[in-house]
Formats: sequence, C-alpha cells, structure tokens
Amino acid sequence: MGIGWGPGGLTDSINRRAAREVRRQLAANPVARRARYGLGHRILRGLMSASCRRFLVLYLIVDLVALNCEGWLRIWWPAFLEMPKTRSAQAIEIVNTVPSYLLGAQIGLLGVMSLALALVTLVAQRDDAATDVKVYYHESMFFGITASGIALAIVLTCQFFWPLQTAFHLLGGGSGSVIFKLGLVALNAGWLTLNLWAMAYFISITFSFVQQSARVRMRERYTANVVFPRQLTQRLREHFYTAEGVSIDNSQPKAQFGYSLGSASEIEITNDFGSGRALINVHSAPVRWVVRRWSKRSASAPIAQGAGTNKSARIWFGPALDRELRGTVAWCRRSGGVALTSFERWVLARAFRFGEQQDEG
Repeated sequence: MGIGWGPGGLTDSINRRAAREVRRQLAANPVARRARYGLGHRILRGLMSASCRRFLVLYLIVDLVALNCEGWLRIWWPAFLEMPKTRSAQAIEIVNTVPSYLLGAQIGLLGVMSLALALVTLVAQRDDAATDVKVYYHESMFFGITASGIALAIVLTCQFFWPLQTAFHLLGGGSGSVIFKLGLVALNAGWLTLNLWAMAYFISITFSFVQQSARVRMRERYTANVVFPRQLTQRLREHFYTAEGVSIDNSQPKAQFGYSLGSASEIEITNDFGSGRALINVHSAPVRWVVRRWSKRSASAPIAQGAGTNKSARIWFGPALDRELRGTVAWCRRSGGVALTSFERWVLARAFRFGEQQDEG
C-alpha cells in the first residue's frame, strides 16, 4: 500500500486503521450492538470527555474570537453594535446579575456531586464492591462532569471583572456595546444547561449503583463498550505494526518493526525520552516510502570496492507499541546498506509518534 487514502487515512496511521477495523468488527457483532451506548449517551460522553484545562482553553478561544469580532465591527459596521437605550439597560442588568446566579447554581451542582461520591464510597465499602468503583467512575462520567463544572465556575468567577474585555477597551479597542458580553453570558447559561443534563445522568447512575443488579449491568456495558474494544484495538495495532516489515517488499534489503536485532549495527536515529515516553502511533505510509527508497539505494550500492551488493542489509525500528522508553534510546538501527539521508531521518522522526504512556484505566 502506498501513500494515498486508505483505512488509516492519508498517512496510513496504525491507530486509525485499528480503530476503523474495531468499529467494523463491533458493528457486525450482535452482542456488542445490544450493549452499545445510546446516541444521547455518546453525545454527552463526547462533550464531557475534555479535561478542565481543555474546557478553559476552548472558552478562551471563544472569548478571543468575540473580542476580535467586536473590534472589527466597531471599525467596519458600528451600526451593528448599537442598541436602543431600553434594551441596552436590560442587557447591562443581565450581564451584571446573571453570572452570579449561574455561579451559585454551578457551585451547588459540585456540592451534590461530592455528596453522591460519598454515598458511592459507603456502598462500595459495605458491599465489598471496590472493583466496581472503577466502572462507576467511567459510567457516570464523574471526571468529565467535574472538570466541566470546575471550568465553568472559574470562567464565571473571572467574568465578574471581564478581564479580557476590560484590557481590550483600555487599549483602545472594543466599544461601549454589551452585545458580545451578553452573548458570552448566554453561552455560559447553555454550558450550565449542559452540566445540568450531565448531572441528571450522573445522579441516575449513582442511585442505580446502590443496586447489585444495576452494577452487574454496568459491568456488562463497560466490558462491551470499553474493555473489549480496547483489547481488540491493542492487538490490531500490534499486528499492523509488526507486519509492516512484510508489507513493504519481499525483496532484499529488509526492515523489521518492534524488536531489536542486537547492538552490532549502525545507529541512525536516537532520542532522549527523559523520564519516560512510549511509542503511541506510527504513520506507515511515510515509513514505507523511506524504507523502499533506502532499500533501492542499498541494493544497488557496491560493497566496499568489490562488485557485490548490499541485499543482505537490514534496517529495524526497536520500540514496541506502548512500551515505556527512558533516557537516550537508539530506536532506528541499520546493519549494512547505505546510511539514511537527513531528510529520511526527518520523515521517520515524524512518522513515529512518541507520547505519554496510555492509561489503561
């Protein structure tokens, strides 16, 4: 398979290829279809999948976009920012008072969550259901809902002072209109409504957790929607990765993926992974392009001053997927053949994606 659109996308990402195959397998599995989360559940889980920092960054982007729109409209369409005095007074009243009500409601929701969590802890201790707590955290979306609530509370607290808008006006931008502030308050109200929807779901899961039969159903759904897809994805990723050496070419020289053939070789690429990183994805198309390019050069290159060839040359990529790497690691080595060019090393360094080791929780 060359570079082009395929199951793994333009660069043939191993992760994307595995994810697509898992979706295909689950779609054909009647048991998995029955246990699949409903559409509303999937939408809510997608919205609540961000961390507190990501929620804040997204809101900051929206706020900056609003500031830029206000600045450009002040120059090119000032009439848009004008409001009748009566409506302007009402808008100012909403901007000054509504955020405090929203903040109070959000703080109350966070308090309810703490009480619900205490109830779950007591049930787990009484029924020796500690192993179910992990399932509960996932099924109830506790971490995502908490992150969303804390982020909204931070935003509403900051909006008592409107720091970005105030700074923008002091720098000579913006206008006296409160249209965009009113829009941000409406966005916060919608955010709180989303949190209320999530809280309703969280409470229903929490009270269901008290019942043993409900915990059994949660474990079944968790297994069908999380554990089984994760295990299948991991196996497919490992298979696709180790099979790359076979998929490139049957001719010599060869490439191997996922294991080392020893230290008696030339080092091509080395990285310092510090306290710990792992190989989390490989974009196969550029890797195949580099290996084929290197293979052709190596096969036709003379050995020293003789008339032979380097068809017995090997190149291999040592890291296994999701295995922690620490310190300085030579993860691309070559035995025989010609050296990789600087551009080829640059392509490989970006085709192999290293990051934080994935949490199995």
